[in-house]
Amino acid sequence: GHNFPNMTLVGVVDADLGLANGDPRAAERTFQLLSQVTGRAGRTGKKSLGLLQTFQPDHPVMRAIISGDSEAFYEREIAERERAALPPFGRLAGVIVSAVTRAEAEGHARGLRRAAPEATDLFVLGPAEAPLSLLGGRHRFRLLIQGERRADMQGFIRAMLANGPKQRGSVRVQVDIDPQSFL
Repeated sequence: GHNFPNMTLVGVVDADLGLANGDPRAAERTFQLLSQVTGRAGRTGKKSLGLLQTFQPDHPVMRAIISGDSEAFYEREIAERERAALPPFGRLAGVIVSAVTRAEAEGHARGLRRAAPEATDLFVLGPAEAPLSLLGGRHRFRLLIQGERRADMQGFIRAMLANGPKQRGSVRVQVDIDPQSFL
């Protein structure tokens, strides 16, 4: 990484902003970013200071950054993911429906939700506006599909798309299985 030998002060404004984006990996990513940024100060052994502006000082990410206890943070994060059956203990898929009009995108997303097959090991959340609800002049809605680790995610999604409304007009559907980003 970058080395700034005389840097002894690092400040982060809205340090908790990345925690509010609906991404199940948000805490991990925010922790990694803040660790990296605050680690830029004092690399040469000089006394240094990192300042974080946050509206959530008691959030586990902020407590871990302040304490410097990355191991405790990751242990907690792994336990939370296991409890919630999130990756790597479960599967996730994102289905983004976009269209020129909000009504068209939302209507198609709702139709896909209704077309989801019955399953005991998978369930559908949403639709809800995607975190980037308007992108390139297109309105975006998202369905999240969560399931057990061994669930047939691809088969479930294929059935939902086959039984759901057909893409017409400006409607586009994107599927991302085990996504790395939820924007």
